[in-house]
Amino acid sequence: MRIRRWLLGDYAQRIEGLEAELQGLKAEVENLKVRLAKAEEVSEKVRGLEEHLRILDHLLESEKDNRIWLRSLMKEIEEIRLELEAVKLGSVPEQSESLSLSEEEERQLVLALIRKGAHSPTELKKLVPFGVGKLYRILDKLEREGLIRKVGEKRKTKYVPVETEA
Repeated sequence: MRIRRWLLGDYAQRIEGLEAELQGLKAEVENLKVRLAKAEEVSEKVRGLEEHLRILDHLLESEKDNRIWLRSLMKEIEEIRLELEAVKLGSVPEQSESLSLSEEEERQLVLALIRKGAHSPTELKKLVPFGVGKLYRILDKLEREGLIRKVGEKRKTKYVPVETEA
């Protein structure tokens, strides 16, 4: 050891210092590896939470569609009830103002019906509480917004939701 110090002189101390620094760097690398592993675990948890969020978002959208669908059915049931009462009384039923849907609700109803499988204008007309002209205006607007796509022409026209294509 003395000979080594005598031959190397000042370099021996530098080598010892560099060895100590190397040990410190090795310890820092190990610390970074541990931190990286923890970061990867957190990243995996975030991906799982994002997937849960997407599922919840889809469920909420389905629930919204179901509420619009139920409102439409309730309106139809109320109109049928009024017609039955009118038949009993021998008069023509009056349309109730309180049962009308807003433009947004009508738009959402048509979109929900298409998502649930009513794809042709004929099918849709049977299910909506408004006229053919309004139905086609709503279909055109939904198509312009990119929510539905028209397939086929003339009497074979169908409307499909855009998200089913992906």
